[in-house]
Amino acid sequence: MLVAITKQGTIISLGDKFLDKQKLLKLREVKKFYCPVCKQEVVLKLGTKLSWHFAHKKNSRCHEELEGETVYHINGKKLLYEWLKIQGFDVHLEAYIKEAKQRPDLLVHIEKNTFAIEFQCAKISPELFLKRTNTYRTYNYIPIWILGGNQLTRDKGNFFKLNSFHWLFTYHSKLEKDRVQLLTFCPQNKQFGKLHNITPLSVNRSFAFPTFFPLDKFHFYSIFKPHSYLVPKEIWYRTKSFWRQHRLRLSQSEQYVRDLYIRKGHPLWLFPSEAGVPSPSYYFIETPTYIWQSWILETFVVNRNPGERFHFTIVKRAFHTVVQKAIFRIRTLPLIEFGSWEIAVQNYLLFLCTINVLTTTDGQLFVKKKDIVYPKNIEQALIEDKQLVVDRFKERGIK
Repeated sequence: MLVAITKQGTIISLGDKFLDKQKLLKLREVKKFYCPVCKQEVVLKLGTKLSWHFAHKKNSRCHEELEGETVYHINGKKLLYEWLKIQGFDVHLEAYIKEAKQRPDLLVHIEKNTFAIEFQCAKISPELFLKRTNTYRTYNYIPIWILGGNQLTRDKGNFFKLNSFHWLFTYHSKLEKDRVQLLTFCPQNKQFGKLHNITPLSVNRSFAFPTFFPLDKFHFYSIFKPHSYLVPKEIWYRTKSFWRQHRLRLSQSEQYVRDLYIRKGHPLWLFPSEAGVPSPSYYFIETPTYIWQSWILETFVVNRNPGERFHFTIVKRAFHTVVQKAIFRIRTLPLIEFGSWEIAVQNYLLFLCTINVLTTTDGQLFVKKKDIVYPKNIEQALIEDKQLVVDRFKERGIK
């Protein structure tokens, strides 16, 4: 950790530039240092291999354990602290919030708001991420999570490997609530990175527009600035083509929907073109779109005659049951305050209305308007995929 207190209560922060090594060595000779949280004595380490830091003594038990920090993390915190100080903000390094019993890496006071910034360079559980985020909100702190650049893997071009851990950090602008972003920082390069309009194509692979900014060229408010990049149609066409032609090993959800198709004499790869579309908020559902949307078509649309009705509540209840059985999976997105998997399902039904499969007057009660026609072969399926009017998905930023 970078902050400790003396017996007199004076705060010693290693983020302050005026404390050079000579001053710290002299201070260490005459003062004892204590953890601001547990009040136990800590040791000031001023070695050459690791970044300077305070460490608890052996066998010490502090519920705010920061000793596992890497040099990467410590340097990142110091750089972010200096970055905010230069911008003139009231910022505190490792400030302990008594009522929340948490210590964010940085605490920033801006006008009437207080931001708790976490710079996360190692994997943590979704439960801990949620606990810390919700606790900040409970006490009116605005949480900002910055992912360490060492945790992000670029596949190639605009494709990134984003798993459930990475998705915890995604957020969106209040101006563009259906365009997902992710913020990273690399202390080695002194560079921020932002992924814009993240479009998941599978459980662990996403398309996104990356932009990178030198530390001194990036302002705090740029964190929240949206960017209107449009995802090319070809990306989604190629994804659907892959789903149809490269099924080597089926997941549990794919096997589940495949069995529904087998009972009716249809192979899974000849799913209707009306399934597998990027309807608004679909990223809340981790299961690939062609699977859960095919399930909706099979369960609630195909078996009904034109003119027959069904209510959104029934669809929602049935979908929730499949999720509880761990067949379909939902993403945990604690930083995205607008949207949910329920809204994603409802948006898909509304999409079916735009292509005249269904009709509705209130978004709750849906009436089947026409039958779904299955493609007879892979060639026909690919042609129908191309013909699908993808420009209806302006909400998802697809051109």
